[in-house]
Amino acid sequence: MPQEPSSETVRRAVTRGRGARFDVPEGKASAIARKLNQRLVGEDVHVIVPGPATITALQLVSAEDARRTRPELETLLADFRGLAHTLIKQFNQGTLDEEVWWAFEHGEHCCFENLETGLIVEAHTDFPDTVDPYFLLRFAETTGRYPDVLSACVHGFHDMCRLLEMAGVS
Repeated sequence: MPQEPSSETVRRAVTRGRGARFDVPEGKASAIARKLNQRLVGEDVHVIVPGPATITALQLVSAEDARRTRPELETLLADFRGLAHTLIKQFNQGTLDEEVWWAFEHGEHCCFENLETGLIVEAHTDFPDTVDPYFLLRFAETTGRYPDVLSACVHGFHDMCRLLEMAGVS
């Protein structure tokens, strides 16, 4: 029967760019991940729950790499927010150029895709300054203009969350 790994076992098993998977008792994955994350606070390791009997530990972007990429992250945030504001305003006013932008409103967000470039901007319809880590990463990927941020996001969403957290962006 699978057992709960110790924080030391998790620390030793994880490497940057490759998660370490552990089988745990059925139905206990969330509680075990929460406990391990509390024990690993302040480290670059984060435990996620991909299934009811599985946890995966990821070594996230280091504090040093987060500091190094911070200027580019701030540019990315400014670019994203500026375009999100413009697109939401045009969408709400009915002035969005539909030959250039495809828009799909869903819930409290609207997805804009530039039909010429493939650029994707997923923005909160009421609060375009709101930054969702997944949507920001998708924007960065589709622009191709933020190589340092993208290279820091080995674990995608999880690394983007860490970059934003370390930059004090919520």
